[in-house]
Amino acid sequence: MRQSLTGKRRAAYTGGKMQDQDRDRQPDLKNVIADGSFWIIPERRLFDLIKLQFPSELQRLRNATFLKNNNAPRPDRMSPSEYLFGQDYAEIDRTLLGVLALRWIWNDEYDILTRNQGPVGIILKQESFRLLREIFLGNLKCSEDIYTLIVSIVINDLGKDPDLAKDYARLELIDISKVNHDMILYHAVKAGMVPALSLLTEENRKHVLVGIRLGSDFNFGQLAQAENAPASLAGLAEMRGHDRAFEMRFMEQILDLAGASGHEDWTCAKKLIEPIFQSYRNVYDVAHAIIDERMALREGYDIVLIRKLELLRRTGYARHFDIHIPQDRGLMRLLCLGNTTNAQEADLCTTAFTEGISNKTRQGLVHGLNLDGTVGEPAVQATYIPAILTQATGNTPSGSVDEKVAAISAVLRYLARCSIVQPESLERLPRGVTVIERDMRGIVPVLASTEFSRNPDVLDREDIPADQVANMAPGY
Repeated sequence: MRQSLTGKRRAAYTGGKMQDQDRDRQPDLKNVIADGSFWIIPERRLFDLIKLQFPSELQRLRNATFLKNNNAPRPDRMSPSEYLFGQDYAEIDRTLLGVLALRWIWNDEYDILTRNQGPVGIILKQESFRLLREIFLGNLKCSEDIYTLIVSIVINDLGKDPDLAKDYARLELIDISKVNHDMILYHAVKAGMVPALSLLTEENRKHVLVGIRLGSDFNFGQLAQAENAPASLAGLAEMRGHDRAFEMRFMEQILDLAGASGHEDWTCAKKLIEPIFQSYRNVYDVAHAIIDERMALREGYDIVLIRKLELLRRTGYARHFDIHIPQDRGLMRLLCLGNTTNAQEADLCTTAFTEGISNKTRQGLVHGLNLDGTVGEPAVQATYIPAILTQATGNTPSGSVDEKVAAISAVLRYLARCSIVQPESLERLPRGVTVIERDMRGIVPVLASTEFSRNPDVLDREDIPADQVANMAPGY
């Protein structure tokens, strides 16, 4: 009876909301890729083709929730979403910028990709850009590969649409609203709720599905920033024998990074800077080491922390660490979480950690930052904490060192509270959880307030976020 009801709901869903009533799917985008004009057609023509090919997916991206800085300066030309829909939609701009970045990489347009990236010291190096081109040109061997990568870009963030989880619940009678957006996408894909996948060949569809399955547990960007926990890397073991799927997923994640500031500046890949690219390169190396069984999960995870420290030392950061000492390792994670790219930023984080919080708070924070994530003691993944730290330091009266240290210290106290998992919280979650996600975006209005600017301690009054499932142990 359950299967019969589900089948009826799926048929009704497919026949209604998920079918495009205004027009049939047209192969125009595939054609321009096949004939090579994809790389040179005007940007607005490209946007029109993507809108025509993926109307349902772009509608979900319009609904997606997003942490946005409304004070960021804008380019003097219309955004992609403004052109397509008459107003700004953050995830539309981020997604379409990822597609543009693919063209810049393929066309060897280094100057376009890197313009507006910032000080000379952080701009993506020519050598790194050449490495990117080698990866993309080496893996995109035919027009179907290119089209598959574009589909991956377009559907990557559909789980951020709150309606996707609601629609899944109506279809399958299962509530998935408490899992992260990558896992929501994975469930939706399995239920046949993402029309774009039907446009792929069977082989390429399997590659994308394997990548989405990996993404439901493992996020490249989160590891690059040490935002997740070692247990989050367990899914990499399932990639053995799926080299093609892994390479496709990595390229998609690089383009996701390239588009990460597309809601603020859609004229370049502003976030694809040298320090962050090197972090992703570290993730690439670590992932392969785990897939090839050359490293254990924690050993691989710690490579990210060690290499981050090496990058900071080249900028003059002189503090020495021992990865085996919990307090040192905890601070190394914070340097990653804070997206520190130079000695000055690292010193701010270090001062806040060593002087800006109490010993008791620091001990609790160190404990949380060192958890690998097990069924008995899950780790906490404080999602969006890198953006939170950036916003906190950006809202100070004068931008002085003392003010920034006070702002970071307030966030660290909040993070310490978020890192604690009470027994009653664990009892409410499915058995087998190894990593609990807590979405930090709820405190954004506080961080943006005048009150926080004057007195960051107001953050101490805020409740911690609700629990979501980020990772489950194998077998659950």
